[in-house]
This record gives sequence, structure tokens and C-alpha cells, in this order.
Amino acid sequence: MTKLKTVVSVADILERELQPAITEWLRQVNLVPELTAIPLTDADRTGHLPKLYHDLISRLRLAKDAFSPISVAAAEHGQVRRAQGYSAAMLIEESRVFQVATFGALHLHQSELDPNHLLSDAMVIADEVDAQLREAVLSWTAA
Repeated sequence: MTKLKTVVSVADILERELQPAITEWLRQVNLVPELTAIPLTDADRTGHLPKLYHDLISRLRLAKDAFSPISVAAAEHGQVRRAQGYSAAMLIEESRVFQVATFGALHLHQSELDPNHLLSDAMVIADEVDAQLREAVLSWTAA
């Protein structure tokens, strides 16, 4: 008897693996001296991540031709980080780590993913993370 493999969407995996992805993001951020030079609690350092992931997961679930709303969470994050003393380069580094942690979570569960959608979902992730970074930097510079 052949066992059917269950295919899970990228959005479902990111939703299910939210806490492990945040934990991995924090682990990686803690390896970057430039970022840890600003003393923050783990909660202050990661507090924005659930909202950014929510925006990312929502974007992944949108129809491919649907309008994607601007991330309010990313704009708020830029303002908070400015007040905490972050530079624009530090925002960029956080965003890079966000992308790496996100793709790392997917890599761990790649056997569950539909390979026919993986590349298009990866493109959506890259685009959304870049859009979030843009919003964070715009609000950082406006603050």
C-alpha cells in the first residue's frame, strides 16, 4: 500500500513554524555584533516579528494578481528601531536575517512543500521582505 504524501503550503508552514523561526532569527541576530551593540531584551528585539510574519503569510495567501497592502507593522518597526538607536544598515541586516530564517524554516520542511509552487512562493517572500524593508527604512528616515 502506497502512503499519500500530504502537501502543505508555504504559508501554512510559516504559520505553524512561527515560534521556531523567531527563535532562529534571534539566534542569528545574536551572532551579529553590530546588532547586539544595542542592548535590548529578547522581547524588545523580536516583538515586531509576529506582525511581519503575519503580513508575509497574508501576502502568500493572496491571489497572485491581488493588490498587496503596505505593511503597517514594518513602518512601525522602522520608527521603533530609530528610537532605539538603530542605523539604516542595522535595519537592512535584520531584514537579511529575517529572510534567511524564513527560508531556513522552509528548508527544514521542504519534503512537505509542493515543488510546483515553491519558486513562485519564494519570489513572493523575497518581494514582501523587500517591501517591508522599504517601509521600515522610509519610516526610519521620516522619524
